[in-house]
Amino acid sequence: MSDLKVYWPENESAVAEALPTEVAESRNVSDEAEIYSFAEWVEKLRQPASQPLALRAQRLNAHQTCPDCSRAGVLPLMLNDGRMDGSGRLVPGSATLVGFRCETCSHEWPV
Repeated sequence: MSDLKVYWPENESAVAEALPTEVAESRNVSDEAEIYSFAEWVEKLRQPASQPLALRAQRLNAHQTCPDCSRAGVLPLMLNDGRMDGSGRLVPGSATLVGFRCETCSHEWPV
């Protein structure tokens, strides 16, 4: 696994310039090299992303028919909190699923 190494010349102090002197002095600024491993981040990125998608698919599959009239015309109800793509449109599957609504009898139920 490759490691990322960041080099900053000693004659330039980024922390002292970016922060007020009181804040810069209160932080422990060391000259030791810090090595970050990509392996930790790969595991963090893989695992949480797969579970919500699988749970969303299970919920959509489980609620394909209305519990009142048993018809298949069911629409998922989502919040308007999804991610936007480059053109300003909502990315499919990124909004929070909160419930379902039957098109036939207008019955609504939560997830």
